[in-house]
Amino acid sequence: MRRLPVLWIVATSTTALTQIAYGAEPAPYNWTGWYIGANAGAAWGRSDVTTTAICPAVTPWYFCRVGFGEANGAAVSAAGTGSLSDTGFTGGVQAGYNWQNGNIVLGAETDFGAFHFRGTQSFSAHYPVFGPFVSPTDVFTLTTSAEANWLYTARGRVGWAASPNVLVYATGGLALTRLKVANSFSDDQGGFGSSGASGGGSNSATKAGWVLGGGVEWAFDRYWSAKAEYLYVNFGSVNVTSRIFHPGAGAGYAQAINTSADLTANIVRAGINYKF
Repeated sequence: MRRLPVLWIVATSTTALTQIAYGAEPAPYNWTGWYIGANAGAAWGRSDVTTTAICPAVTPWYFCRVGFGEANGAAVSAAGTGSLSDTGFTGGVQAGYNWQNGNIVLGAETDFGAFHFRGTQSFSAHYPVFGPFVSPTDVFTLTTSAEANWLYTARGRVGWAASPNVLVYATGGLALTRLKVANSFSDDQGGFGSSGASGGGSNSATKAGWVLGGGVEWAFDRYWSAKAEYLYVNFGSVNVTSRIFHPGAGAGYAQAINTSADLTANIVRAGINYKF
């Protein structure tokens, strides 16, 4: 008869331990919540540049004079047209919110950080056609550049929880940067005993564009996750118009050069997030 209490105690203890063990299992990871983090990576940027030598309606000179000046103007325009490229560092901070329903994760994220792009090209050549005021030895040099230093994005995210702690997502939205475009011109056309023409200028503007991309994020802790992502950003163009001065031509000389440049970039970066 004494065996029955002992067996009852053993059975009861086993049941209790089993319930405790099952109760101690961690709950599946859930992506819902606010988070903040940091990121770093590289950006491969490209700027398509178009330059036009503007011929004034009055006082045409060696860029625009009928018969030979149009060809010289076209040569200057071609020298400042092309593509600029640069590879630079990008990195900053991000914050966002995720909402999970089943395997679907919807969210919004904003980030701001460094975005180092500077593309420059310089081209020198003889004027292709000579005549009054232009000799076969005269050489011109045209330099164009585009530059950006920061990047801001505000994006939506649509993800799929491939496993409880692995999220695959697509993202897209608004992108902002400040794009600076510059040109400079000089030549050794020494008409009227002068040293040649020169001029240049720059212009900058905050440009709104768009961003698309995707990535994967891994939650390796209840609060911490790591991610790797790719983004493509595309911005509109900025224009700068510079007047070219020639000391031998007098105040009436009004030659100008216009340069327009846009900016696109491919970004690959890694990041870490802390979820509240």
